[in-house]
Amino acid sequence: MEVAIKQAREALAENDSKKAISFLRPYEKELEGQNPNVQLLQAFADVYLEDGQLDKAYPHLVRSCEVDPQGLQTGSDPFFTLGQVVGGADGIQLISKGIENVSTAAGENLNGEQVVKIVNGLLSMIEIWMTDLCMEPEAESQCEELINKALEISDNQSAEALSTLGSIRISQQRFSEACEAFTKSWELFEKRKQAISNNNDSPDDYITGELAELLQPLLNLAKMCIEVGLYEVTLKVVGGIRDIDEDNLEGYYLEGFAHYMIAKIGTFQQKNPTMELKPETIFEFNQHIQEIELNLEDEMINEIIQEARIALTFTVKIGESSDASDEVVQELISGAKTVLAEIGGEVDPKILMKIKKGEALDDIDANLDDLESDEEIS
Repeated sequence: MEVAIKQAREALAENDSKKAISFLRPYEKELEGQNPNVQLLQAFADVYLEDGQLDKAYPHLVRSCEVDPQGLQTGSDPFFTLGQVVGGADGIQLISKGIENVSTAAGENLNGEQVVKIVNGLLSMIEIWMTDLCMEPEAESQCEELINKALEISDNQSAEALSTLGSIRISQQRFSEACEAFTKSWELFEKRKQAISNNNDSPDDYITGELAELLQPLLNLAKMCIEVGLYEVTLKVVGGIRDIDEDNLEGYYLEGFAHYMIAKIGTFQQKNPTMELKPETIFEFNQHIQEIELNLEDEMINEIIQEARIALTFTVKIGESSDASDEVVQELISGAKTVLAEIGGEVDPKILMKIKKGEALDDIDANLDDLESDEEIS
């Protein structure tokens, strides 16, 4: 059984949930007794979650928490995962129990891993308060209390906590403070990414896995930076995403949309040179983005738009070769095509190939003309 669990874990590390399930399935009957193996319960829960079978993962998570209420064998993860799945007040209680187990195991001194677990638990609770329980009268005060705990425990060095702080500040319309939190969050994410990449003592698979775990937090951060007008920070975050996953679909979309927004802001400032754009006004500006007609005759604006066209065309091309049934992929393709229709359409695939090869193309249309001329001559 121990060997099968290890093999399943290795298969999950390779993103092969079907293979992981096949290793565990011969031991499924072992879970039917009064005292099932908790490690096996958790392994089944993890593989089913990874395979998108929440209905099958759920009973294993519940049983795992029941059999090992102190988390002595599987730690806090089952409580955190089940709490996120359940949500609401029950989810808060489950995550709180997971945090309590970590604190009890740690005693007076938390190590780095325990700090990360507790902070992640606190942030999961905040997410529930901001979604499932957002209409409760104490929602805001609970979020404030929890984020302060997360920042205190992490000594203000948690990129995730600072990103969540920024999200809370947006909901409170404290946009300048949100900008400060997001900027600091990116700085910490960047340091972590560099530290992981420079870790020569760990296997390549481990480093790849550690970097992959940064993708979703970085994508979330980039989206929130766009909300408050931190476009330059957004582009830095997207650059970090591309270092990890060169063909990340959402990363390309966010890059293109950030350039699009920069062009919109530039056009607006040309027409309103005396108006100072602050985070507060940027947030309102975003609500009226379609009303701003781009000045494509302006050289600076046009250069920015070309960058947007490139990134958004990559979004469409990568998306079209992805899973056609994926709703998120289809939304990104649709969004990219909508913007492209406004800014000059898709870039020719020949140009994209040149960009992929690292060639500098200052003017897309001029280079496209050159390519077409070459074809006519040949």
